[in-house]
Amino acid sequence: MQLSIVIPVMNEGANLKELLPVLHDVASHISRDHEIVLIDGGSVDNTCQVGRDNGACVLRQSGRGYGAALRDGFSAAQGDYVLTLDGDMSHHPDFIPDMWDKRDTAEIVIASRYVKGGSAEMTKMRQFLSRALNRFFTFGLSLPFRDISSGFRLYHASLIKGLRLESSDFDILEEILVKSYTKGHKIVEIPFHYAQRKNGASHVNLFMFGISYLKTFRRMRRFSRS
Repeated sequence: MQLSIVIPVMNEGANLKELLPVLHDVASHISRDHEIVLIDGGSVDNTCQVGRDNGACVLRQSGRGYGAALRDGFSAAQGDYVLTLDGDMSHHPDFIPDMWDKRDTAEIVIASRYVKGGSAEMTKMRQFLSRALNRFFTFGLSLPFRDISSGFRLYHASLIKGLRLESSDFDILEEILVKSYTKGHKIVEIPFHYAQRKNGASHVNLFMFGISYLKTFRRMRRFSRS
């Protein structure tokens, strides 16, 4: 298997009907073979059925939170490369070939909203919080990146499967970068346009989001210093 596409999902049936056929089409043009792995966090709509009907492997998430979903996806992935994206159409598959073209230049390719040429469709408050979070982490941990909270990434499977990851929520994205960067792995960002979700509401709890990030910041600061 050359490419595994891992998507954490919960109640994204309406979006997956549009996303999965496009994903299969894009992936079939850039890789000799691929798989799509959905990690379901307890959907009560038709998410799982839509996934199976569109040729995806659907797995029930073993723990709570986005971090647990990614760890399950990484464990299940069989490809030499692992692509992660959201299931709400905010990460459009048309951008995947640009990321794929960079796979030999770095072990992690980030679709970045905040490098030159990137952009994001967000409310002013959410964009402020997102930029502030990124600035806080990059400055506090001396990371040379602009968008460390983007979940639209392409990984070398050998790297991601070799990391011991502990974070249970969206802060796993920062943990991956800190541990990879401090070990000397190459990471690149390429400009990307982030779109608003197509259907449904976000599952992010901003209060718990902030708490988990602060805990991870302290833990990653200790890790980078060591």
